[in-house]
Amino acid sequence: MSSLESSLTPTQTITTHNSDGSVAIHPSLPIVFSPLNPAGRSVEAGTVFTTHSHPVVLDADIDIQQHAEWIAAPNGFIPRDGALAVMNRFPPGAEVPVHRTQSIDFGVVVEGELELVFADGGRKLFRRGDVIVQRETAHGWRNPSLEREALAFFVAVAAQPVRVGERVLGEELEALGMDR
Repeated sequence: MSSLESSLTPTQTITTHNSDGSVAIHPSLPIVFSPLNPAGRSVEAGTVFTTHSHPVVLDADIDIQQHAEWIAAPNGFIPRDGALAVMNRFPPGAEVPVHRTQSIDFGVVVEGELELVFADGGRKLFRRGDVIVQRETAHGWRNPSLEREALAFFVAVAAQPVRVGERVLGEELEALGMDR
């Protein structure tokens, strides 16, 4: 259960196949949120699903088994050759420090508003329904509201390290208290 009092409690449902090829549904479960940056006004992250290869192998529920193993013992921010689907819950005034992930991230603000914060101090406001494509730039997040929480859904897909001229930019996860 979340450490935040929240009315935003999304659930996760995973579909698969029966032995005859028809659809089967795993039981729906609430997404379990945990603090992302416990030192600050903590944002909570709830892993929805991970993949560990591209293309994803769906035979015999291998992907579901790999996801369960990742949840039991995560290794880094996202699987090195896969993807991470995550719901992030931002309490009023919460901030995620500036960091860089080796991924392309597709995000949607589900509820509330979020500011994308750049390393140079610049900011861009996103409102409910806005979509973000974050391409391995150094960035942080901030909930500008002091009264309402915000909820965002992201899919982070592993990427090659980005090159800017002759420089190779790598992950910068220290501000989040993690490393690869």
